[in-house]
Amino acid sequence: MNIRKTTSLTAGLSFIAMVLTSVILYIVPQGRIAYWSDWRLWGLSKEQWGNIHINTGILFLLALGLHIYYNWTPIKNYLKNRAKKLVIFTREFNLALVLTLICILGTHFEIPPFSSILSVSESIKDQAAVKYGEPPYGHAELSSLKTFTQKTGLDLDQSLEGIKSAGFAVKDGNQTLIEISKINNVAPQQVYLAMKAKPLKK
Repeated sequence: MNIRKTTSLTAGLSFIAMVLTSVILYIVPQGRIAYWSDWRLWGLSKEQWGNIHINTGILFLLALGLHIYYNWTPIKNYLKNRAKKLVIFTREFNLALVLTLICILGTHFEIPPFSSILSVSESIKDQAAVKYGEPPYGHAELSSLKTFTQKTGLDLDQSLEGIKSAGFAVKDGNQTLIEISKINNVAPQQVYLAMKAKPLKK
């Protein structure tokens, strides 16, 4: 087995995975929306896509480090001038440094087209908020039914009846919305809608 080839291929594949997950995280709804509506793409949640992005990023950095190690001689040649002397600030290095700084500073100071790229992402996320709906407050799905009803002005007993009338399994007011949603394989938002609905008369 050729370690150098494996290193280069690993760096390439992990880079592709990073690009894919970066695009997905670029369009994913904001956290409060994604968790509230149980947003998923190809069966994976926002948190799962984020985890994949982090770990493939670490794999890419490790593979890149090995790639640099195995290709140190040609990399050093990139930093040599015509006299074959090692010079870090070559024209090519300076251009790469300038491009990188322009991207960083342009993003920080919100200068087009960098600000435009971020605006498109925000626009996509705002559309998702309209499509999937907003929770009553941030991370409402983590609240117990008791706390949730207190914050939203709902009656706890009526909310429990509403959940049961919708056909969802629920124990008591100490359960969180996320727990109930996972047990019933629905989004926390659906549990909330059931809580607000009037219980069916028997």
